[in-house]
Amino acid sequence: MLFADSYVLPRKRAGGRRHGRRRWVKLRVHARRLANIGANASELRGLVGGAARVCSWLLWFLWLLWSLVLRGWNRVYRFGCRLLDGFLDWLRAQDRVRWELYQHYTHLKSLTHRRQRGRTAPILLMASATVLIISACYFGLGFQVRLDGQPIGYVEDRSQVDALVERVEERLSAYLGVPYSLEADFSYSMRYMDRTDPLDEELLEQWLFASVGDVSRRYVLTVDGETIGACQSKTALELMLRRILLDSAGNATQVNTSFVNDVRITETTSSAAALVPLADMEARLTANKTETQTYTVQSGDTVSAIGLRYDMKVSEIKALNPGLNEARIHVGQQLTLSAAVPYLSVQQTVTEAYTQVIPYETVIQYDDTMYKNKSKITVQGVNGSADVVADVTYVNGVETGREIISYVVTAEPVNAVKVVGSKPLPRTMATGNFIKPSNGTFSSGYGTRRSLGDFHTGVDFAGAKGTSIWAADGGVVTHAGWKGNYGYCVIINHQNGYTTLYAHCSKLLVKVGDKVAQGDIIAKVGNTGRSFGAHVHFEIKYNGKTQNPLNYINK
Repeated sequence: MLFADSYVLPRKRAGGRRHGRRRWVKLRVHARRLANIGANASELRGLVGGAARVCSWLLWFLWLLWSLVLRGWNRVYRFGCRLLDGFLDWLRAQDRVRWELYQHYTHLKSLTHRRQRGRTAPILLMASATVLIISACYFGLGFQVRLDGQPIGYVEDRSQVDALVERVEERLSAYLGVPYSLEADFSYSMRYMDRTDPLDEELLEQWLFASVGDVSRRYVLTVDGETIGACQSKTALELMLRRILLDSAGNATQVNTSFVNDVRITETTSSAAALVPLADMEARLTANKTETQTYTVQSGDTVSAIGLRYDMKVSEIKALNPGLNEARIHVGQQLTLSAAVPYLSVQQTVTEAYTQVIPYETVIQYDDTMYKNKSKITVQGVNGSADVVADVTYVNGVETGREIISYVVTAEPVNAVKVVGSKPLPRTMATGNFIKPSNGTFSSGYGTRRSLGDFHTGVDFAGAKGTSIWAADGGVVTHAGWKGNYGYCVIINHQNGYTTLYAHCSKLLVKVGDKVAQGDIIAKVGNTGRSFGAHVHFEIKYNGKTQNPLNYINK
């Protein structure tokens, strides 16, 4: 044959099946190692770690598939070789053309055999898988954590930091006994994170505890919602308030003492409440503050007296009350005043024991044998007494209420008896009221007269000569005649301490001893004595002292 000795087909090597099994075992071992690369790394725990393991198992599956393809190709190759060996045995008897075909076939076979035996593809696949796994282990998307603007590490999820902060707050709250909230300023930025620089949670937790190491319990004192200050001792604040109450109470036996204001002590851990020395807080609480209040005018009040009572000037009162006429205020009028009142209003309920006077009453009895303007006391009244125990409420020293606890009468009052006359008065008896002595015109008043340089002891009513003069009230005539500068005059004793004088008369119509009634004509207007025109000079004396007649009669 032309090429009987030129080519010998390969035969199966002894032990080839055993060698194939060893290769299959080695393949599985390498694939499992590849799939488990980084499985125990802390960086691969979580979402990114799961993704990395999925990729590893996928690569292992591809590697397994590739190995199965290669094993199948080897089987197909050997089966084809056996078929071609039989075909070549037939070709050995053919001509040169078949020889050339045989050469082409062997060349193709050798080329295919070399490629099947090559390791380029597995090596590239292994390299790609290694790069992917290394990237998944050391790099990935995450959050860079910043505290107060300084980077402190990377986390895969922001909830890691939130959980750590909650854990620290719970421990602080349990330690302090009150809810506590951290004031740490965390910020996050998403970026390609470096797994070699993870957030050290233990170090961050220690730092957070250190940042609140100076926090202690504080007690804030407020009055009507206004913050006075904070102190680290609740007992010190309570003792200070107790001292203020005792100082304001004095030595009285107290039933109850409290503040009218809303005084509260609140526990807090917030640094917003500044620590204030107790002495400063006590000085503020015991000082006065200016407060506007309304005052109701009482009987006998004047603007100046009210100002003295509340330590205010009249001008200050007028400024607070526009349109106020200080000369004309009336009972019940409301005035706005500015007064200094204690910062803390103290209400005290004090038990007081005292003796109370029981005033007697006056019993009126009538006597028809006595004139109506006469009365007398026949039985003198005597006040009684009672022992009283009462709870008296004071606010800033001013009594606001009184509750009687016990009331025991120790002496009954004795009523007075007053006898009042019911007999009608005679016409000539004084009524106690005076009327104008004539219809003349008022011409001169009571007091010093600069024009004449003397003191005028009465008032003058000018009138035509001869017009009537009548008695200002009932009484007895004690003088009727000439009396120096008075000229002709009449004097009437009203028998109640009062006397009246009518001077400068032109004619007298009564005599000494006559009894006259109020309104009886007693003389005529004249110009006798020291007189500068026809008029009547009218005087009123009480117990011998001259009075201003205009206080008793009209002009």
